[in-house]
Amino acid sequence: MKRQLLFCLPLLLGPSLLADIVPETAAAYIDTALEREYAAAQTPRGMRPLPVNLPPEADDATFLRRACIDLAGRLPKPEEAKIFLTSASPIKRAVLTDALVKEPAAAEARFRMLAETFRVKDDAAVITWLRQAALDDRPYDQIITYMVGEGHMSRRDKGNAFRTAVETAYAVVGEDMHCSQCHDNAYNDHVQMEAYQFAACFTANDEGDNIRLPSTYWYRDGKPGEQVKPKLLRLSREVPPSVKSGKDQRMLVAQWLTKESSRRFVFVEALRVWSSLFGMPGQNVDHTIGGSDPVPSWEEVHENSDIPVTFRKCYGAQHPNRVPWVGLEPSSLKAPNVEVVLADVFRHCGYRIGVFQRILARTRAYGRMGVDPHRSGYMVPAPHIRRLPAEVIWDALSPEKSSQLPQVPPLEHPLRMLGRGTREWSDESITPISHELACFMMNSADMELAVAPGPADRSTEDLFLSILGRYPNGLEKAIAQQHRNEAPQTADADIAWALLNTREFMFRP
Repeated sequence: MKRQLLFCLPLLLGPSLLADIVPETAAAYIDTALEREYAAAQTPRGMRPLPVNLPPEADDATFLRRACIDLAGRLPKPEEAKIFLTSASPIKRAVLTDALVKEPAAAEARFRMLAETFRVKDDAAVITWLRQAALDDRPYDQIITYMVGEGHMSRRDKGNAFRTAVETAYAVVGEDMHCSQCHDNAYNDHVQMEAYQFAACFTANDEGDNIRLPSTYWYRDGKPGEQVKPKLLRLSREVPPSVKSGKDQRMLVAQWLTKESSRRFVFVEALRVWSSLFGMPGQNVDHTIGGSDPVPSWEEVHENSDIPVTFRKCYGAQHPNRVPWVGLEPSSLKAPNVEVVLADVFRHCGYRIGVFQRILARTRAYGRMGVDPHRSGYMVPAPHIRRLPAEVIWDALSPEKSSQLPQVPPLEHPLRMLGRGTREWSDESITPISHELACFMMNSADMELAVAPGPADRSTEDLFLSILGRYPNGLEKAIAQQHRNEAPQTADADIAWALLNTREFMFRP
């Protein structure tokens, strides 16, 4: 009865009052929707949903490591682990996640998420502004307004209106328009004319920047070479407002993108934040054989990088890690499905990513043991087991922290091999498992530096706490002690090397 009341309360009060509900209640609202939809997905059609077996609660060490990686983008600190693992407080998990969300490291992790979304590369002013926005946990609609409305996306793309339009559509409202640039596609919601019209919204309004249909255009809604007037995408039954050419053209686009009645930017960002903590259906580890496959650049995909008339291939659907933010199979239940619930909670967080992360970390789902990621079609009420982010692995091995590196390090830099993307495409970074990665973890100079003896000998307990975030069990202690007796000079480095090459280190549970 209590769980039903927690679920119904936000619906009875109405969305305007949800912001006043404590994080535990908002988290319970999400849990109820998750468990209801999960039970329905596990039940054969036509039958009443039956209770299902949910993953058990994660132990404290697992939860500590998961929360530090997901929220703060780092491994647990040994002293932090000792305090958390020995504490008997019933609210220690909530206290931990609240503290992690406020860390500067958490702000850097939020910055990376935003930089991936908006493909930030080397613009120092944008990097500084976006880092401060992440630190202040500014509302996401303000971030969209800055990045799109003030022209930073257009400058990033060097005036390529098509590139800005297509990537903005995907990143902000979840629309994949890559195929629509060159032809009408029966499996796409937008035709070629709409792609050209939306691209015209991002021109610099000079006569030479007018968007015209290609000479090969052969559909009935336009003529080859005809100038295209700017027009916003139609995302629902509601007709979008008109856009008139002028100096405020991009700002009008940003205002439309963040219009609350559209709900799409809220929906997409809520799922993106959810994915950072839980993973998404169909978002799996890239099992590359010989190393991370190079991501093609925009120029490689398009024959004409200024106004892409002809595609060599339809790229959007083939990208190995681009998540279809919009299009998950909706629930057949009368109650709001999980995606709608997440969007509602994110809206009433004031569009603040850190506040939303704090609520997601309070859910029962986040506190469960991780599950096999090879599940699709519905949201699982537990995190997916996923490989560590590239930055967490690098920061554990090198004194040169990832936050100090360029947004896109050189191709030969290990951070690229670990999965840092080129920022050519939104949400591009991957987490590959490959022979190249295994060789790097076993034999690289960075690994030798990471396991080098410190000024004082490190105990087996400290090594386990600093690398795996837990105490060693009896068998592990015995094996480590035996090795210390046999090779006392290299024991610390050997044990650290062995722990860094375990699956337990490489994956977040």
